[in-house]
Amino acid sequence: MIRRPNVIGLAAATAGILCLVPAMAAGPNLDRPTFVDDVAPILHANCVSCHQPDEIGPMSLRTYREVRPWARSIARAVENRDMPPWDADPGYGPWSNDISLSDDEIAAITRWAANGAPRGEGDEPVVEQLAAAGEWTFGEPDWVFEFDPYGVAAEGEDEFLVVPITTGFDEDRWISAIEVQPGNRRVLHHFILWRAAEGAAYQEDWMAAWTAGAKPYRFPAGSARLLQKGRKMVGDFHYHPKGEAATDRTRVGFWFAEPEEVEKELVTLPIWNAGINIPAGDPNYEAEASRVFEEDILIHAFTPHMHYRGKSMFFSAELPDGSTRDLLRVSHYDFHWQTTYQLSEPIRLPAGTRVRVKASFDNSADNPENPDPTVDVRWGLESTAEMLNGLVDYVAADR
Repeated sequence: MIRRPNVIGLAAATAGILCLVPAMAAGPNLDRPTFVDDVAPILHANCVSCHQPDEIGPMSLRTYREVRPWARSIARAVENRDMPPWDADPGYGPWSNDISLSDDEIAAITRWAANGAPRGEGDEPVVEQLAAAGEWTFGEPDWVFEFDPYGVAAEGEDEFLVVPITTGFDEDRWISAIEVQPGNRRVLHHFILWRAAEGAAYQEDWMAAWTAGAKPYRFPAGSARLLQKGRKMVGDFHYHPKGEAATDRTRVGFWFAEPEEVEKELVTLPIWNAGINIPAGDPNYEAEASRVFEEDILIHAFTPHMHYRGKSMFFSAELPDGSTRDLLRVSHYDFHWQTTYQLSEPIRLPAGTRVRVKASFDNSADNPENPDPTVDVRWGLESTAEMLNGLVDYVAADR
C-alpha cells in the first residue's frame, strides 16, 4: 500500500534545485599551492558547471589562461563564501548536495592568489566534458515534453510565462525523476514545473524546478511524484533579458516508476504567509508562517523562497512534547541563487509537530537589490513584489 501524505498542495512561485559535483577527495597542498596541482581540481569540481562558455557564469574558469586574470577576484569570492553559492549556515544538515568549499580549499585558493597565482609544472587537468546537448542524465526518458520556442527581448523588464501541458496519459503515472533542460541558460532565470489542479490548468502542486547551476533530481528511493490520469501540468518560466535578443526552447524529461516500486508519495509543501506587508524603508521586517503535520513524516529537503528584499529564513520544529528543534537557517538569502537543501538523511518528526518558517526582509535603500525602497510591498508573483514561502519535501513515515 502506498503511503500518501494527507495534505493539500498550495501554489507559490519558487525556485531552485542546485546540486553540483562534490569537491575533490584529495586535500590541496597549503604550503605552496599551484593551479595545476591544487586550484584547478577545486574549480573543475565546484565552479565550471556554471563558469564555461554558454553558461550562466560571467567568465570561463576551465584553464589557467582563463583563470589567471581573475585570481584575486576568485580569492575574495571564496574567502567571503560568496562562491560557490551555498547559503545554509554551518551546523545544519548534513546536506547531500552541499557545494560549499572546505576551509582547506579556501585556504589553498587564497594562498595561491597571494603568492602570485603560479601555474605549476606539468599538464593542466582537463575539464570533464558535460553531457552534450540532447543527452539525459539518467538515460533516455520515458516521456519528453518540449515547449514551443519563446523569444526574449534584448532589454526590458523580466518576463513571466505560464504554459499548460496536456499529457494525454490514460492512467496514473508515478514519476521517479525529472530533468529540466533549459533551451537558453543565459536568459532563463528559473523554471518551475507544477501539477495542475484537477480539471483545470492552473498550478497546484510542485513537481520540479531548474535554476542556474541546477542538476537533475532523482527522488529518494521508494518515493515518487504522482500525476493522476487526466491531470495537466504547468510550466512556469521566469526570463531575464541579457542585452541581446534570445530564443528559449526548454524541454523536460520524465522517468516513470511502476506502482509496485513506489512506497510513498513525495510531496513538497509550501509553508507561506500571503499577508505580509513590508513598510517602505524598513530594513528588518519580520514575519512567519507555520503548518502542523497530522501524521509522522520524514523530511528530505527544504527550499527557502523570497524575492529581492528577502534577507534571511529560519526553519524550526515545535514537537508535541513541547521541545523545539532547529532545522535550517539561511542568514544571507540570495534571490539569484535559490537552493533546495537536500538532507543526507531524512529528519523524522512525529504527528502533531508544527514546522515554523521565520523570515526577514530589507526594504531599505541600503539593500542594493531593492527595486524601490519608497513603496510598501505585499505578497505577489512578480519579483518586485514579495513572498514568504518555505517549502518542505517530505513523505509519510512508517509507524
